[in-house]
Amino acid sequence: MVASLGYVRLEMQDPAAWAKFSKDVLGFKPGKSRDRQGTKYLRMDKAPFRYMIEKGASDRFVAAGYDMGSRRAFNDQVKKFEAAKIEVTHGSDRDAKRRAVNGFASVVDPSGNVVEFFHGRDKQEPFTPGHGIKEFKTGKMGLGHLVLPAPENKATINFYQKHMGFAVSDDLTLPAFAPGMPKQRVYFMHADNPRHHTLGLYNFPNPTGVIHLMAEVGSMDEVGHCMDRVKAAGLHIFASLGRHANDEMVSFYFFAPGGIGFEVGYDGKQVKNWAKYKPTKSTIGDLWGHEYDFPVVG
Repeated sequence: MVASLGYVRLEMQDPAAWAKFSKDVLGFKPGKSRDRQGTKYLRMDKAPFRYMIEKGASDRFVAAGYDMGSRRAFNDQVKKFEAAKIEVTHGSDRDAKRRAVNGFASVVDPSGNVVEFFHGRDKQEPFTPGHGIKEFKTGKMGLGHLVLPAPENKATINFYQKHMGFAVSDDLTLPAFAPGMPKQRVYFMHADNPRHHTLGLYNFPNPTGVIHLMAEVGSMDEVGHCMDRVKAAGLHIFASLGRHANDEMVSFYFFAPGGIGFEVGYDGKQVKNWAKYKPTKSTIGDLWGHEYDFPVVG
């Protein structure tokens, strides 16, 4: 089973601008450069990096990198994929070095999302976030969570549950956007750590390749100060401050550079014993707040 979400990869036309945003707004800091291709490595904690921002022709999400926790678990995961006749691409030593891991491989899920999984990370180093943030809630719980587009919904859910060992935390169903359209569904799954969900799957596509990424801070004031920085930077807040019903996170959402949806939150639910947890089926997303304001295009 996956231990945590170790890193994410984004492609940006201007990686330096995204790195500056992450420092000025989120409180991330630059990490050690690991290639000569203009890639920016961004740190949130003691890990060598959590965000890998690569230069490319478009602005988009590239891949999630899941920490398997050990070499043995990594090898077992490779065998599971191969037994299921899922094509596994093994990463080169050079590319492993760029990711600051001992070894990695990748597959593609039924909705076309690239899935990287790895074992071992380079040496942990001291880290203090910017803007007076005491710490991001990371460590064994990973960098946070992400929600991916999964239009091939049933097959994609099956992929992560059957082949990667993710387990359901909450199955959220929301009304359709318009008559004649299917209902919205977000299927939330946890890894082998206390975070309520590491991965969410949304049954619609998204041009950026990701619905949103989430970073969790340690206080309500830190959320509020970040919201002020987002406003000062002129970034669009598309969901006001609110508390979710399933993981109880207090958060807000905005569009980071490149149109990447981003959630900053506090007080997310943690589950100490998943064996005793009963998965929920929700029909509301929020207990309060989170009023949505998506910009009209065209």
